[in-house]
Amino acid sequence: MILDNATIRRMYSSENRKRVLWTLAFVALAAVMFFITLGFGVYNISVMDAIGVFFDHLFGNEVDPRADEYVWNTRLPRALGAIIAGAGLSIAGVIMQNDFKNPLAEPYTMGISSGAFLGAVLGIILNISIVPFVPDGSKVIVNAYLFSLLPVAIIAAFSKFRKLTPMSMILTGIAVMFLFSSICQIIMVTAPSESLADAYAWRVGSLDRVRWGSIPMMLGSTLFFSVILYMFAGRLNVMYVGDRSVKTLGESPMTIRLVTMILASLLTAGIVSYTGTIGFIGLVGPHVARIFVGSNNRYLIPASAAFGAAFILLADTIAKVSGINGLPVGVISSMVGGPLFMWILIRQRKNVWA
Repeated sequence: MILDNATIRRMYSSENRKRVLWTLAFVALAAVMFFITLGFGVYNISVMDAIGVFFDHLFGNEVDPRADEYVWNTRLPRALGAIIAGAGLSIAGVIMQNDFKNPLAEPYTMGISSGAFLGAVLGIILNISIVPFVPDGSKVIVNAYLFSLLPVAIIAAFSKFRKLTPMSMILTGIAVMFLFSSICQIIMVTAPSESLADAYAWRVGSLDRVRWGSIPMMLGSTLFFSVILYMFAGRLNVMYVGDRSVKTLGESPMTIRLVTMILASLLTAGIVSYTGTIGFIGLVGPHVARIFVGSNNRYLIPASAAFGAAFILLADTIAKVSGINGLPVGVISSMVGGPLFMWILIRQRKNVWA
């Protein structure tokens, strides 16, 4: 059956509306999880009461000081940090999977998270600051940010001297990940118990350290690099057809790959330097969103960001009520994300990357 142009346009518009609706559904899910997580934590308060405290503080009404302290100054910045981290890591995962056409590419497998962890370990255990005269409270964050950029810098340097294929770039990132992890293990073997506990908490990823002072930098960095990466959506879509076809269209696939990977690394660095290495967000977010909205990056990027935010909010809510004092969110995200990711791989359509 031959379809006329008007029918094709209607079908295309209908598919795009479905993608927008799925994205809005993920945003709504994240909003619901945001308010639910305000009611969970050490301080005993119901979800509805926590929501009431939130709006009372927002509109300047009288609020119980203790409830206000826990909800507004502890749980609220933590929830906002979760949204920023989930959205940013998911976007970084989208970009890296797109660049390499590999479903396993994400900030952790590319060595970015392990680089951040090495920088944090140097600050926590050895009390080393890469940048002189940095205040003690910012030493670990600055170290983690700078070291998280090292893996991509190494890959970019290698690409200048030898032509790297997408697969060899991924393998280089994995090699750097194992190298940095080994160095961290050597340092941690000789660490005192107090520093070791801090390093471990940083290693598995936690939102406990996120406070109001962290939000401006996390939000500003994530928004800035996310907007720039979204502007590359059209070029990233072209990358699906293969490097040779991209060249015939007048684009340089290696340039697009390196630029977007550096931007994704900067995006990730601005998050993991505050939260530590939260696993599986960069894998699960893009894969779930891709099932519902397809691989067009104009829709996939915002959909992945919304689902990633909802997913990490769910994981953090579970983390806060697990055990006596709660668990790091990275533990829960891996426990939930691992089986979910295996299920996705089993059920995933073969043409999902088309």
